[in-house]
Amino acid sequence: MPKYKTLLSENTYARAQEYLAQLQAGQQAGRYLQQRLAHLGLTSLTVEMLLEQLMRTKRPQIFAESAVAGNGSDWNLTELGLLGDIAIVAPVTFFDNGRHQNPDVHNPPFTGMLLFVPGALLRNGCSQTPADWNEVVTADDQIDKDAYFRLCERRLLPSFLYANEQMRQQGKQAFITIPGLGCGMFAGPFQGQLGEKLKRTLQAFVFKHAASFTHIRAVYYDPYRECQNERINLDGLSFLVRPLTHGNEAKPQLCHPTAYEESGDDFSGCELVSVVAWDHVSWPGNDFYVGSRATDDGVKGAATDVTAVMTGIPGNYNSHTFQYEPPTDYKNWNEVIQNNNIKIDVTQTLRLFPPS
Repeated sequence: MPKYKTLLSENTYARAQEYLAQLQAGQQAGRYLQQRLAHLGLTSLTVEMLLEQLMRTKRPQIFAESAVAGNGSDWNLTELGLLGDIAIVAPVTFFDNGRHQNPDVHNPPFTGMLLFVPGALLRNGCSQTPADWNEVVTADDQIDKDAYFRLCERRLLPSFLYANEQMRQQGKQAFITIPGLGCGMFAGPFQGQLGEKLKRTLQAFVFKHAASFTHIRAVYYDPYRECQNERINLDGLSFLVRPLTHGNEAKPQLCHPTAYEESGDDFSGCELVSVVAWDHVSWPGNDFYVGSRATDDGVKGAATDVTAVMTGIPGNYNSHTFQYEPPTDYKNWNEVIQNNNIKIDVTQTLRLFPPS
């Protein structure tokens, strides 16, 4: 049984159900999903089985903003929309603090959780419509604030509720770090503008659901160089905006929670939970499967044992290369996946939120 969980909203599950009915009625799937469904009988396919086959179209490493057409030649927009709404959460060990280069190594390492959540994908390097464009961009090429909030809420809420549930069961509080999801290359023509929009969205999201986040102590938003330092406290839950380049260089996103304490704070009873700027079509850890400690996804893949959680094959953290390396028989984690024919599991790992 895998240690990770696959999470999605009930709304997304209903959309998957609708897509399955369309496929059973003769609609054509994207090429990658067609290939996966070729050996299966569509009539007996369940929603869970469809989601599993869709997740198995993901590549361990791929640049979603440049290498995805989304016109059916690989995936279609319906499939990309579903993939963007599916999160993977993994219990992990943190070996370093997540600075992209020359990180501080944790001695000893400590445990926590990674939440892999795709941001809004608004760039397409194949001159096609980007995956999330039609949902969040208006006819006059502006971000629709309400639609953007709904997309972020739908994608983040299952992971936040799951983290809250796990902390409640363990008698702990979560300290959640979150990067500028979708604010970099994914932002396309909106690059440099989304950090502030995401800040307002996250603030509204935290306020709206604060009553359900009983075991989340703080949300620490790091949009790198966008936004200004800011802090809002709400009934025991703190929302901190702390861009890394604005005096917070010593606090990248994988520090022990106590490292983020400011005057009057006590985060000693917290567990680190870090949201990862994931994408629609890669495995959790993306760039790191080919040995690259780059991008939020790749850095958090290298700094933790998430590759072992995803593959079931343990490796070792190398404090000289700052990478969690596979067994010496393999040159990288992509080779581990290929040589052992490892697949993403959904049928055994799926959780819907909010729970029925």
